[in-house]
Parts: sequence; structure tokens; C-alpha cells
Amino acid sequence: TDVEQSQCLMIAGSNMAWAHPVLFRRLEAAKAEQPDKRIIVIDPRRTDTCEIADLHLALRPGTDVALFHGLLHLLIEQRQIDHAFIAAHTDGFEALQSLVERYTPALVAAECGISEADLHLAASWIGDAQCFLSLWCMGLNQSSAGSAKNNALINLHLATGQIGKVGSGPFSLTGQPNAMGGRETGSLSTLLPWHRDAANPEHRREVATYWGVDNLPEQPGLSAVDLFEAVR
Repeated sequence: TDVEQSQCLMIAGSNMAWAHPVLFRRLEAAKAEQPDKRIIVIDPRRTDTCEIADLHLALRPGTDVALFHGLLHLLIEQRQIDHAFIAAHTDGFEALQSLVERYTPALVAAECGISEADLHLAASWIGDAQCFLSLWCMGLNQSSAGSAKNNALINLHLATGQIGKVGSGPFSLTGQPNAMGGRETGSLSTLLPWHRDAANPEHRREVATYWGVDNLPEQPGLSAVDLFEAVR
């Protein structure tokens, strides 16, 4: 429901229209009902997802971190960050602030291949929104700098206090059907439910006790590839 409740929504590293069509239909419906909802799409390509965007930032591939740092630079400059939230819930803001000081609009625009005007527009929408939500997927996660990209994006939410409240927060779109379900329920060969490790004796005892059985197999099951080899 945060998709409907957000005032500004940013999509990065995802062609959501193709990869998550059910959720994208909800976003389309929400946009139709709330024309003032601002949608920013970050993607080097112009995909079908961009058709819903109020602003498409067609950055150069691999420059996401510079873009997120540049947005935070402007949010700090415009005094649109939440100092009370930062003090209560985060560490290391001073170091981050020192880092993003270097990411001026001119530098970011040149590195990312976008206009300074679009960068300022995106920052103003994020800063002015009462509820800011971001959605991202494998375009960030599977990058060689995926951790840095995720961290830089999440920092935007922490610095503005846009997390842990209705219509806001960083929301990772899962990359595979029911990936979370597989992990939570123990449907992967190396896992037991609740992310317990099948190779850990203590974890096996914990699950066996809960299930009311004497013990569980000591060896993990076959992986997906191994299953095909076993069938062959």
C-alpha cells in the first residue's frame, strides 16, 4: 500500500513494467488517481517503465552512486534533511556529508550524462515530499558495485527520515518469483525455515523440536543444478 500512499516514488535498476507487472499495474492505477504523485525512473535505457515517469534520468551505466550522492548533496544544501532522525537513528553522517560535498551538480551532471536542471528537479521532488518511496531491483543488486549503490540509495532515506513511516522507505523488489518465500519457509536445499542453516546441528535441533520429530538429516539436500544431474 506504500505504492499508493507515497507522494514521490523513485524506480532504479528495474524495468518494473516487465519484471513486476502486477505491482506496476497498481502503480499505474495510483498515478491515474493521483496525478500529482511524482515518479522518477532511473535507467540508461528508455524502457516501458519510463512511460509512467514524470522524470526519466537516463544516466550513463555505472554512475548510480554519483547520482545518489549528487541528490543528497542538494538535499543537504537545500536543508531538506532530518537532523533529529539522523541523530537518533544513524551513525557516520558527518563522514557521509564530507563525501557528498564533492558531488556538485556540475560534476554529477557531467559524470552521469544528465542535465543539472533534471538533477535539481529530482532533488526538489524528493525533498518536498511528505512520503518518499524508492523501488529497486537487479540493475543495482547485480552490479559489480551493488553494495555501494544500495547503500547510497538507502542513505537518501536515512538522511531525510523517509523510512519506517507510511508511504516511504527503500523497497527492494525481489528478483525471482517467491524468492523470499523460498528462504523463509526452508524451500532451499541448504536452509531450514526461519533462515536456519541445515548444516548447523543447533539449528537442526531447534527445528526438530518445534516440528516434534527426533532429528533432521545432517546433509543438506540437492541444489537446483544437482537435482537435474540426479534426474539424468
